[in-house]
Amino acid sequence: MYQKGLTKFDIINLVKFIDKMMTLPPPLQLEFNHKLEQHEKELNMPFLSTIEELAEERGQVKGAKKTCQNNIIKILSKRFDHVTELMSNSITKIDDMLILENLLLSSISVPSLEEFQKLIDAELQQNQ
Repeated sequence: MYQKGLTKFDIINLVKFIDKMMTLPPPLQLEFNHKLEQHEKELNMPFLSTIEELAEERGQVKGAKKTCQNNIIKILSKRFDHVTELMSNSITKIDDMLILENLLLSSISVPSLEEFQKLIDAELQQNQ
């Protein structure tokens, strides 16, 4: 399609239209995705619209935050046998990656869950 002179915008819209109209069986969909990725690499032209690229970035950031939150809870659970639901909820509500990274490092060496709760409170107060 690039070689026929279609713009990136036209190609994206055409592929989205075809995708809505036709559903491939899973094995063929995987094969198509693989061939599309290969073709994109050859042309050095990723097949994502700007909106899709931004959505992908947001998904990666959201995934990193979720992973960090889960790791904090896992470390604390392993070290102290039990993390209260209240503390788990506090951790999962933290959206700032810098705070989460600080808490992750602290979770490794904090002497008690009470001290960790103080760290959570201090971090949240400091960044309000």
